[in-house]
Order: sequence, then structure tokens, then C-alpha cells
Amino acid sequence: MNTSLIRTVLVTTLFAVASTPAWAGGHREAMKDPKKMEAFMEARLDHTTGLEGKEAKLGRAVVELVQEMDGKLDLSKSSEAELGEYILTAVKTMNHNGSYQHEYNDALVKLHLTAVAMAKDNDLYDELVANDVKTTEFMMRRMAGAIKMTGREDFALKAIFEQTTCFFQLVDTLNWNSDTSVTYTSPFGRVMAASQNVGIFDTLTEEEVHNKYTIPRYMAYADIMGVELDVSPLGENGEITVSLVN
Repeated sequence: MNTSLIRTVLVTTLFAVASTPAWAGGHREAMKDPKKMEAFMEARLDHTTGLEGKEAKLGRAVVELVQEMDGKLDLSKSSEAELGEYILTAVKTMNHNGSYQHEYNDALVKLHLTAVAMAKDNDLYDELVANDVKTTEFMMRRMAGAIKMTGREDFALKAIFEQTTCFFQLVDTLNWNSDTSVTYTSPFGRVMAASQNVGIFDTLTEEEVHNKYTIPRYMAYADIMGVELDVSPLGENGEITVSLVN
């Protein structure tokens, strides 16, 4: 592992607790007294919510709410307690807003950006994309068979954007313009902007991530599934449109 990657990983790990004026000011004051430092750190590192130990009850409440709203929730391979744990994680994430408002996809975004930064620093973009494609190839080839059998090329978009949690856990909102076109906002800009304030991912631009990482992956998926895709340039506000080419 090269030094630039080590630096990126370590600084990203520390970023959430070391990047705000409040932290800097409070830390400087606490440095004057061990007891102040202890109190400062205990307060800073305490992310309890008051819901710990109540996960089953929390999950049960969510199940009841989903049913009341006529929603669909399948816990056949999970439990109310596990659902409650996920909700607890979401609450802790929303409370984690000292440096910036963290969102549920932060860890995924940072891992993607760490990989892309390493690929750029080592001229490994092609290898990075190839490795990603290798992990999804089985699913894409299975989808290729379904598309060939049914003639439903729109299944290709659903395979990329709806079938797998890898996408919808990474991106908040996906808008279907039609059966053959989707638009979403790149998830990388918000974290990149916050990170670059403290020197993380500062060799990257969101446009480069889009052109060197996002587009090549989608094109490789399309090739495996036997369809043709058009991927728009990155929009002014990070919007991306992906459409089937008829």
C-alpha cells in the first residue's frame, strides 16, 4: 500500500471528528487541562441515542407504521430487532452532524472515493473498473439471458439501478424519466467538498470520477447484457442521466 493511499485512509477515518471550527476551538481549550480534555472527548465521542436496547420495540413500531401506510416489508429472513438496529443506525447517522450532516451512504461514498483516488495515483483506472465488473458479471450475464429471451431491454436499467442494494444504498433518489431512462444525482460531490476542506481526495474532481469510473462501469455492464447505453456528462448540479439507446 503506497503512502498516498495510507494517508487517504487514515485521514478519512479521522475526518469526522477533526474537521470543524467547533472541534478545533474546543480542542484548543481542552489542551490546557487534562480534566477538560477528558470531558471534551467523552462528549465528542458519545453518539448514544437513548434507543440502545430498544431495537426490537423500535423495529416493531416501524413494521406497524409500514402496514398502516400499506407498504411492503419482508422480514422473512430477518427480524423486527434487526430492523430496529438499522433504524438505530439511521438515527445515529442523522445525529452525526458536528463536522457536516452525515448521511446513510457516507461509508460507501468514502470507500468508493478511496478506491478511485488510489486508482488515479497509481494509473489503475482500467484495473479498478475491471475489478468492479468482475464482481457483478454473474448477475449481468444472467440478466443478459433474460433480456435475450424476452426482448425487454429495460431490464438492463432495472438490473443496474433497482435490482441491487449496491446502487440504491449509494444514491438517495432515482427518477425514472421513462421505461428507458433514469436520472439521479452523483453521490460523491457532497463528501468530496467536505473532505477537500481538510486535504482529503484533493487530487480528484467529481467530473473525473464520473468520466473515469462511473461511465466505464456502466458501459461494461451494458456490453455484458447486450444493450447500448448513453450516459450523460455530469450536470452542473451533479445530475446524471442514463438511457437505453434504441
